[in-house]
Amino acid sequence: MRKQFTATALALVCMVMFAAQSSTALSVSATVKGSLPSLLVESSACDYTGGTHFWSLNDSGDPSIHRIADDGTLTKTITITNANNRNWEEITHDVNRNYMFIGDFGNNNCDRTNLKIYRIPYPNSASPSTMTADQICYSYPDQHRFPSPWMNFDVEAFIHFGGQLFLFTKADGSAIGYTKMYVLPDAPGTYVAMLVDSFYTNDRITGAAISPDQSTVCLIANTRIHLFRGFTGNDFFHGNHTLISIQGGWTQKEGVTFGSNNEIYMTDENSGGGNHLYYVDLSPWVPAQSVILGTENVVKEPAVAYPNPANAMLTINLKRDLADASVSISDLTGKIVYNSPITNTSTPFHIDTATLPQGIYFYRIYSEGKEVQTDRILVSH
Repeated sequence: MRKQFTATALALVCMVMFAAQSSTALSVSATVKGSLPSLLVESSACDYTGGTHFWSLNDSGDPSIHRIADDGTLTKTITITNANNRNWEEITHDVNRNYMFIGDFGNNNCDRTNLKIYRIPYPNSASPSTMTADQICYSYPDQHRFPSPWMNFDVEAFIHFGGQLFLFTKADGSAIGYTKMYVLPDAPGTYVAMLVDSFYTNDRITGAAISPDQSTVCLIANTRIHLFRGFTGNDFFHGNHTLISIQGGWTQKEGVTFGSNNEIYMTDENSGGGNHLYYVDLSPWVPAQSVILGTENVVKEPAVAYPNPANAMLTINLKRDLADASVSISDLTGKIVYNSPITNTSTPFHIDTATLPQGIYFYRIYSEGKEVQTDRILVSH
C-alpha cells in the first residue's frame, strides 16, 4: 500500500488487506447524551477535555471553539481573533495537552490553495474568551490541478502522534474507496505534506481520534467506525483493522474523541435527525487500560520512528528514559549501515537517510547493551 507502488498494485494490495483484516457483521449502538446548543449548527469536531466537558466548533463562518457539557449544553466560547473559518473540520491535541490544533482544511471541491492548521495553547476553564493562534500552512505533494478532477484532497480528520500531525482524506466521486494519510510537522511554518500511506476504507472519512494510551486509532464515517490497533510506530494502516457499523438512522457524524481507551464520543451536524452528542462503548473490541487522561501515556514499546517510509530523514522518539541508549540500522542482508549512541533521550533523535539506497531496513534500539526493540522501516526517495 506504499506510494511507490503502481496504481493497480496499490488497489489490489489495499483490497486484499481490507478483506483480510476487516471483521464482518459487527455493529454498535450510539447512545444520545444530549442535544447540542443551537449555536452549534454544524458541529464538525469533538475533543474531550477530561471531566464532563468537550470542545466543538462550526465548520464555517464562526472562528470560535465552543465548550459543551456532557449533556450538550454550552458552557464557554473562545474566539480565535487572527483566524478565518473557511472550513474548519477537526480538532486534535498532543498527548500532554500542551496544544490544541484546529484543522481549516475542508476542501470539498479540491480547489483550495490556502490550507492551514491553527495551533493554540490547550484551553481550560480559566482561558480568556479570545486567543491568537500560530499557523501551520501546507499543500499536497500529489495535487497538480485546482480544482482536481480526482476528488481525494479533502481532509476532515487528523490526529497528533509522536510530535507530528497525521491527516486522513475524505474521498469523493470516483475516488471513493481509498483514504490517504499525510504527515506534517506540528510547529508553525509552511510545508509540503508528506504522503505516507493509504488504506481501502471504502468510506468518506469525517473524523479521527487516537486513544489516550496511543494504542488505538479511530476513523469514523457517517455510519461506520474503523479501528486500527496493534500497529508499530506510526504505521497505523498495517495494524489490525476492525470495521463496525453504527446502528440507527443516518446522520452526518463528523466529530469523534476518546473519553477513555475504549469509549468514544461523537457529534453530528444539524441535518436529518442530528445535532447531538453520542456515546459509544468499544469494550468488545478494545480492552481497558489503567490510563488517566492528561497524564503521561502508557507505552508498549520504548521508541517510535517516523516518517515511515523515510526519505531524507528518520526521527526516533524515545518513549521512556533508557540508560546507555543507542540505535543501529541494518539492511536486509544484516549489514549494519548506521550505528550511533543516543546521548539525550528526552529529545527527538534524527538520522540522515538521504544517502541510503531505497529499500527495507531494520532499526534496533539498545539499552545497556541489550536490544529492547526492533522494527522495520522503508527508505523511499
